[in-house]
Amino acid sequence: MRKPRFGSWLACVALLAATPAVHAQFAVIDVAAVAQLISQMQTLEQQVATARSQLTQAQAEFQAMTGARGMEQLLAGVTRNYLPTDAATLASAASGGGAFAAFGADVREALTAQSILSSAQLAALPRPSAAQLQLQRQAAALLTGLTQQALANASGRFASLQQLINAIGQAGDQKAALDLEARIGAEAGMLQNENTKLQVLFQSAHAQEQSNVQRMRELIIAGHGQFGARFEPHP
Repeated sequence: MRKPRFGSWLACVALLAATPAVHAQFAVIDVAAVAQLISQMQTLEQQVATARSQLTQAQAEFQAMTGARGMEQLLAGVTRNYLPTDAATLASAASGGGAFAAFGADVREALTAQSILSSAQLAALPRPSAAQLQLQRQAAALLTGLTQQALANASGRFASLQQLINAIGQAGDQKAALDLEARIGAEAGMLQNENTKLQVLFQSAHAQEQSNVQRMRELIIAGHGQFGARFEPHP
C-alpha cells in the first residue's frame, strides 16, 4: 500500500487550521449609517419634547376656559325678592300675613303712626265713612312701607356690590374673568328687575290711593244728596 506524502498531509492540516478563522471574522460596521440613526433619534426626541410642551400649554388653556370658579356664589346671601309679587300678596302682607314679614311690620308701624282717631271714634262714624277712612289709612301706610323697604334694600346693596368690585382683582385666569363678567351682568339684570317691580308696586299703591279719593268724593256727594233730601221743604 502506498503511503501518503508528508507534504500533502501538511497541506491538509494547514487547510483545517485555517477553516475556523473564516467563521470568526467581525461584521463591517457602517459608521455613517449609525451616525444618521443617532441624528434621527435626537430629532425624534426634540419632536416629542415639543409635542409634550404643546400638550401642557393646551391643557393649561383648556383649564383656563373650563371648570367652576365660584363666581356664582358671590352675593349668595342677598335677599332680592323682598317685596310682594302680586296684588293679593301685597294686601296680605299689608294686613300682617304672608311671608314678607319685614314689609308687613313696616306697614303696620306706619298705620299705627298715621292713625289719629281712636277705634271708638272710628266706630262712631257712619259705616261707609269709617270703611273709607280705613282704606285711606292702609293706602298711606302701604306707600310708607314700600318706601322704607326700598330705601333699606338700596342702602344695603352698596356693600353687596362692593363684593363684585373686590372680586375683579381675584380673577386669576380667563375663565374666572369671564365668569365674573357674566355675574356682574346678571346682577345688573336683577337690579333692573327690582327697580321695575318697585315702580309697578308704587303705581299700584298710587292707583289705590286715587281710587280711595274718588270714593271719598262720591261719599261726600251722596251725603249732600241725603242732606238735601232730608231737609227739602214740603210744598
